[in-house]
Amino acid sequence: MTTPQIVLVFVLAVTAGLIKSTSGFGYPLLLVPIFSQFMEFVDAVLLVAPSNLFLNVAIVWRLREKRHDAATLKSFTGFGVVGAIVGTLLLPWLPPNVARSLLLVVLSIFLYSRLKGIRYEFSDRDAQRYAPIAGSLAGVCQGAIGVSGPIVTPWFLSLDRGRDVFVFSVAFTFGITGLVQVAVAGINNLYTATTLAVGLGIIPLVALTVPVGARIRQRISTDAFEKFVIALLTVSGLALLLRVLGVT
Repeated sequence: MTTPQIVLVFVLAVTAGLIKSTSGFGYPLLLVPIFSQFMEFVDAVLLVAPSNLFLNVAIVWRLREKRHDAATLKSFTGFGVVGAIVGTLLLPWLPPNVARSLLLVVLSIFLYSRLKGIRYEFSDRDAQRYAPIAGSLAGVCQGAIGVSGPIVTPWFLSLDRGRDVFVFSVAFTFGITGLVQVAVAGINNLYTATTLAVGLGIIPLVALTVPVGARIRQRISTDAFEKFVIALLTVSGLALLLRVLGVT
């Protein structure tokens, strides 16, 4: 990585960290497509993972009093761990363009659902029944392409437990599956010295966004902020599409 690229990584990570700290999601969904424009897809996924793990832990700690209100969290996350192991083991074997295409599909589904205002609602019984399936799929996506938000976010939104409970739930899930992702990647020597150094170097910067995001979450209009996030993700998705098509 060149020095300008490293600076760009830091700037984008702070921006995405602020989004994540406010909404509970969007960090790897924004960064992985952009970073994969100027580095190997595997390196982009692994570079984002340590700071994403830190952000999730920090958010969970700030909202820990909401843990008793979170539904299906244990089942969803438990199966997500199994999926994350499988997905991370698949990561180095996926051809880059296949991985980018999968990410583009996941990103497109997420954007479509948000733009259409789609909200899935589950009864308590159905939520318990389908949580293992949704959790497993989320884990595989987290491990293989570094993104599981398009599965995790709609799931916990459908449970309708309030904004802070939602943010706690998604951060907890991302944190557990992200920890498995980092651990499996480390055990299998997937990290390079540069990727690990830059990935860890991001953490002190994104740490500054956690208290700021918490304040914004209580003050900003949910609708206005969601539109901002969707705009950023749309630009990211278009850039990724150009890369898949070989234009860039």
